[in-house]
Amino acid sequence: GRRGGLGRLLAKYVLGRGFMCHGPEEGIDRGEETISKSMTVVNRSGTKVILRTVDISEDAYGAAILAMVRDLPQILNAASGKDQLVLSLWNCIFAVLLLVVNLVLQCSILAYVYHYVVSLDVANVQQRYKDFRLHVFNASGDIELDLWNNYEGRFEVCQIAMWNRPFYYSILFCWCLVMMIEIKKSEEFIRHVFWVPICSDPLSMLLKKGESRYVVAFTWWTRFWILVLVGVPKIIISLILLWLGCEWLSATIQFEDLVMNTVAMGFIVNIDEILFHAVLPRFHRLDVENIDFLMERHALSEVEMRDKMKKSYRKSCTYMALLVAFIIFYAEYMQDVLPPDISKLRGKCQELIDVSFQPLCKGSTWYLRGIAAARSLDCFPLPVKSQAEALAEVVLRPTV
Repeated sequence: GRRGGLGRLLAKYVLGRGFMCHGPEEGIDRGEETISKSMTVVNRSGTKVILRTVDISEDAYGAAILAMVRDLPQILNAASGKDQLVLSLWNCIFAVLLLVVNLVLQCSILAYVYHYVVSLDVANVQQRYKDFRLHVFNASGDIELDLWNNYEGRFEVCQIAMWNRPFYYSILFCWCLVMMIEIKKSEEFIRHVFWVPICSDPLSMLLKKGESRYVVAFTWWTRFWILVLVGVPKIIISLILLWLGCEWLSATIQFEDLVMNTVAMGFIVNIDEILFHAVLPRFHRLDVENIDFLMERHALSEVEMRDKMKKSYRKSCTYMALLVAFIIFYAEYMQDVLPPDISKLRGKCQELIDVSFQPLCKGSTWYLRGIAAARSLDCFPLPVKSQAEALAEVVLRPTV
């Protein structure tokens, strides 16, 4: 959501809890991955605390959170007017339908991609490699040079990306980085949900000031359903998509398809945002943009701040170490697409590519002076004139 002038907008919350405001500060809580506007206040006991906002994502999940903390309490409140009740019902209906459609689409597309895309590509590449082993390997499991040179499908086999381990690992690393972003966002969201305090009155969950709204508390049931309907599905979908993408990239049979497949898998992650912008009315999208978590944190000393920054670095290093460990473990032990002996293709395929799939010419200075270099004719020769054409040209040449 959009963050406004926090020092002006939180007067109700601050005074209600007996705080004295020291003014807004930008990015004071640097130990968190999400740097947001915050303000330092002093409570009645003289303890400094920090009130900081954390953005709620503008997608189908954000619309569901808004419905649970704002519209559902209004529907259950007997004092709500008729107009407010009707508007809250519409908001809830749209938010619930959007969440259901999003979950159904993401889960069904994951299933369809596995059954009709990944499985077919895995079967195709396995059949291709099976034929290669039957016709090129000997009984000892080594490649016979004569059989390799006469094998008609060697060009197709060398298009399998897994034999080039550095390239294969690089693509897996990029895909895992994309999914690590989603996993970290989901983990941070769940952590923020647990940081929000518990209240007993559903109408006390939301603080409204101007156009901005702040989630200051959850009821037990609201927290439970947010975790069940938002936090847990985001984590599960990200983990499934991580594994599914690795399988698809491992079964890729064209080098250029690796990049395209990576982009295509990322589309599933963005379905919640696509639905949010395509389906919800503009005013409802603005309401989601203007809602944030508001959390109370103890003010940190300079030493504590440095310790927290060090902890954040250690956390990032841990994520990267786990990422690298997962890639190695998956590529060497976990993937079930092709056997490890595909690495025997490296020397043969690299030699084949160096000989048969190189550019005809390399001339970066051909046209520096507007005149093509003479050796370009060696790369792109003109047709040779036949004897009859040469004779006809002599006969038809005008005489002076």
